[in-house]
Amino acid sequence: MVRPVCVLLLATLACGGRPVPRFEGGEVTCTAEECQCRAAPACNGSCPAGGCVSACIGGTDCRLDCAGACAHRCEDVSTCDTRCGERCTLACRRLSRCQTECGAGCRQTCEDVSSCRFTVGPESEVQCRRVSSCDVTCRGPCRVVCENASTCNVTCEGAGSATVCPDGRTRVCFAPC
Repeated sequence: MVRPVCVLLLATLACGGRPVPRFEGGEVTCTAEECQCRAAPACNGSCPAGGCVSACIGGTDCRLDCAGACAHRCEDVSTCDTRCGERCTLACRRLSRCQTECGAGCRQTCEDVSSCRFTVGPESEVQCRRVSSCDVTCRGPCRVVCENASTCNVTCEGAGSATVCPDGRTRVCFAPC
């Protein structure tokens, strides 16, 4: 099967019928599945219309601002900083620091990272696996699962610490275990 490929320096057009994030820095390649920015040394992107599917691979720094309903991943970069509206799926893998702020209904994964720091909206879920530090602030009902995390700090905005569930790995804010 042949996949359509778009190579962009400043991505603004749609490829495969999906909104494409605008990136500055790095080398950007888009397929029908996602746009990848190879950070050299940094990728700074935005998706003002929302609905983008993107990734930052390799390099030093990655930053993405998305209106909502985006899927974004950072892999093998030093730092990843993402801001997203509602219903986003975000993943950080194999990096030093991952920091995100997300609206309601977000799904976030942090794996093999030194420091994960998330602020999430209501009805969000966070997974931290094999991390040194997982710090999450929930702005409404949320669920956080920490597996092999040195520290797992979950704060329920306006209510203090989260409830630790009987499995010892799951923490919840304003929700049952």
